[in-house]
This record gives sequence, C-alpha cells and structure tokens, in this order.
Amino acid sequence: MTKSVARVGVLACIVGIVASWLAVAPAFADEIPSGATAQSVFDGSGPHQVATPTVTNPCQESVVGMIAHIVVHTFGNRDDLRCTQAFPYGLQSPVGVNTYYPADIAEMGSAPMILFEGGITSNPGNYDTLVRQWTSQGFVVVVAYDFFNSLAYVPAIGLATAVMQNRDPASPLFGRIDLSRTVLAGHSGGGQATLQAAAMFPPIAGLVDPALKIIGLLAIEPGPLAVGAMVGMPTLFLTGYNDFVVPDFAWVRWWEYNLMGGTPAWIANARGVSHFSPVDGPGAYRSAGTAVAWLRYLAFGDETAKQFFIGPQWRLRDDPAYFRVERNAAADALQ
Repeated sequence: MTKSVARVGVLACIVGIVASWLAVAPAFADEIPSGATAQSVFDGSGPHQVATPTVTNPCQESVVGMIAHIVVHTFGNRDDLRCTQAFPYGLQSPVGVNTYYPADIAEMGSAPMILFEGGITSNPGNYDTLVRQWTSQGFVVVVAYDFFNSLAYVPAIGLATAVMQNRDPASPLFGRIDLSRTVLAGHSGGGQATLQAAAMFPPIAGLVDPALKIIGLLAIEPGPLAVGAMVGMPTLFLTGYNDFVVPDFAWVRWWEYNLMGGTPAWIANARGVSHFSPVDGPGAYRSAGTAVAWLRYLAFGDETAKQFFIGPQWRLRDDPAYFRVERNAAADALQ
C-alpha cells in the first residue's frame, strides 16, 4: 500500500467518525428572530430527499375517494386529497404498512422512527404530504393502516414491519432505523390508537427488540378511546379551533391531557384549523411547523425547537396562531 492510499484511507475514517458524531450530537440553538413562530421556522421541507415505494393518485378516481374529497373540502381544506389503492379506495389490501425514509439514509448512519396512524376510514395516501415533510427532516416514517384505524394493534403492525426491515439485509433500512428514538404519532382515530399504544408498548419494548425505546408522543386531534393517565412519556396534543369532530374542550382535555398527571404534556389549539386540516397540502396545516419542532426536539435534541416547549420563556405559549396553549406542571419543571 502506498503512502497516498494509506492517507486517503485514514482521511476517510476520520470523515466517517466525524459524520457519525454529527448525526447524533445535539444541535446548537439558533437565535430565533423576534416574532418568529414554530410555523415560520419549521414549516417547510428538510434537507433530505424522500424515498418510498408508496404510490398515490387523486382520490377522485374512486367513489369512496370522491366522497372523502368532497368531505374535506366541505370542512375548508384548500387542496385535493391523495389516495393509495388500499381498499375501498382501490383494489389493494385494506391492511398494510407504507414506509418513507430519507433517500440518503445510507450516508446518515441511522435515523429515528415515527410510527404513524391516520384517522378512522382514512386512506394512508391522505397523509402523504405530512409524512413526506417529516421524512425530509431525517425520520423514517412508518404508516400502518387497516381502514378503521382506531386501535393499538395497527401501530403494532407498523412496529413489527419496521423491526423486520431493520433486520433484513435485503432492505435499504437494514440496520438504519434507530429504534431507541421511536416516536408514536397519530391523527383522529389514529391519535387515540397512538395513546393506547403509548400505554401498551413501553412495558414490552425489550421483548420486541432490545434497542426499542418510545421517547414521545404526538396526538393530533385524537379520538376519545384513550386515557391520559395511562401514558408515561412526553406528549403534545394538537387540536383545532374549527374542529367540530374532536372539539378541543371535550375529551382531549377531560380525560386525555388533564389526566397526564406527572408526565410532561402540552396542548395547543390552533386558530383556523379543522379536523381535516392535517391532510391538506403544503403550507395549509397551521400546526405543521409545531409538529416538526416537537419531533425534532424529541428525536434530535434540537435546541432551537426546544425553545418552543421548554423553559420559563417557552415560545409556543405566545404564538398568535394558537387560541390557547397550555402545559402541565411536569412540563413546567423541565429544563
């Protein structure tokens, strides 16, 4: 081996070590301009291109999809829905798992995972915009579905699929999913299923995979079949002022947020947001930036994102996009 070849090899090793360190090192806080919000800072695509085998099409191509299209526009959505061919929106299986991941994941070393479940009777393609945004931020996003999308066995199917992909040498995700940074997320019926899973998964995590750890929860306009007292991880509830399906003042507060007790919890009620706003197109969901900030705070220790949730001067509280923002005593105590 010549000296030049040896130097190249040493340099490559150094670059690899530095890149690995940067992938897990906490980000330093950027100075947030006066008047900036989570939406203005975080609502946008991240630095990663998105890879997925998932194929979507206009929902209007099926009868059921056309009905869903009309419903969301009736509730004020700006953009047309996207759907996959999952039955009854098409002729593919109504039960399945769609996976999205950064196209450059091989160079990243590993990526945290979001287990996501959509709302009751929704199609997984409805959330393509939302999960692509999260994936572009450096997450593997696993979307499990069964049409009814209301119980914890659905994210369990997603988790099992992700673990298998992480162990499969033929998968592009082989050894690339950081199971120790797993976040549960869901909307509507899927939000209640996520809360159920948050109570069920942690005690058995080691049996599923020794590396598995659930680090937090994002519940978007969740359904009523869950109890906050059963959840033992940091949780952000996102609700909508114009949501008449899951009103902010009802069960989301009564027996979900209010019963979180000693577990850190936040709840934010966004102005102009209806129940179907999370499935709208880019820039239309007014809590999208807050969701990204929360996910980055949980999984990456992002110091800029942290400023919106933690400390005496936490910024989300003063965000004019929200009619009402609260956090409990356990969240107050975090530094």
